[in-house]
Amino acid sequence: AEVTQERDALLASVQGFEDRVRVLEDKLKETEGRGPEDTVTNEEKAIDRAGVYAGLSRAMLVSKIF
Repeated sequence: AEVTQERDALLASVQGFEDRVRVLEDKLKETEGRGPEDTVTNEEKAIDRAGVYAGLSRAMLVSKIF
């Protein structure tokens, strides 16, 4: 019984991850072909108003933070 419950919980987790992947893939398809300035959300604009971090790569951003 315990193993069955654990399996069911794991299957639910997997389903949640698959749903999240689907959402992210859809978002990626929506932004395909657009430049970074077109894909920045309002929330991101509020956080980085001056656009200082918008053009940085992940590595540059991490080096700037740390």
